[in-house]
Amino acid sequence: MTSKELMYLDDVLSLQKQMVKCLNDSATRLQDQQLKALCQNLASKCQNSFNSMVKNLG
Repeated sequence: MTSKELMYLDDVLSLQKQMVKCLNDSATRLQDQQLKALCQNLASKCQNSFNSMVKNLG
């Protein structure tokens, strides 16, 4: 991989981690159970995506 590709992957992984954190934070603050569940579901999907990318890179 080129250094540019590695920088791109680093950015993507950082954004995925930030998205998981943001969604989990939102889920803890929400009172509406449907929105809370949606944020938790999306956080889980983002975390799975992150884990998959890391696994495939390693």
